[in-house]
Amino acid sequence: MKFCFDCDDTLYDLQEPFLRTVRHELPNIGKIDLSAFYQCYRGYGDEVYQLLQDGIITVDDSGIYRAYKAAEEFGIPMTLEKACDFQERYGYEQHHIQLSDIYKKYFSDTNSELAILTNGEDSHQRMKLNALGVFDYFAPDHVFTSGEIGAAKPEAEAFQIVCHRMQTEPEEWFYIGDNYVNDMEGAKSAGMHTIHFNRHHAHEGPASDHVVYTEEELIRYLRKLEENESSL
Repeated sequence: MKFCFDCDDTLYDLQEPFLRTVRHELPNIGKIDLSAFYQCYRGYGDEVYQLLQDGIITVDDSGIYRAYKAAEEFGIPMTLEKACDFQERYGYEQHHIQLSDIYKKYFSDTNSELAILTNGEDSHQRMKLNALGVFDYFAPDHVFTSGEIGAAKPEAEAFQIVCHRMQTEPEEWFYIGDNYVNDMEGAKSAGMHTIHFNRHHAHEGPASDHVVYTEEELIRYLRKLEENESSL
């Protein structure tokens, strides 16, 4: 089997370093819906993503902007200086993310071919992948970022570049990701099979061949696919 993974919100819960940052930087935030605050924060990041992808702004610029704008929308007092502090702490927390034991056990003993395709600036994404320790399980030349390959999900080209570099065909791969548009629609348009790891119960649709909601459920499904292949 061949499994290609997204990174953020797939190999780890992206919300966790954000919530740790909120607890550290905004201890008196009061009773607000933190999940809604997080989604608002992510939304402002999406708003300026293309500027980041094109190198017009930096990762820190993007982080400061989304923290400031999300706080403004939720009525949370935040100066630009405080937004800078928030981004600095968030960067620290991103250096301390971890793979779950569930993933570690699976990656340690699977015989399937593994790859990663993630959107984002190359050095920033590889920093997170290093923090997760994925290079203990994934060959470095099986890890691809949009910043490095010059194409971003949901463009079919991004997935096709991965397949070309690995001398494989798209239909040989299952792509696993959290974002329906970027991951499921993008991978499906390139000819891959798709597994939607919908960790936060976001939008779903017909481009997903299979949907799971937890890491345990995902690994059970991957092992089932492996068992079915071995029985053929």
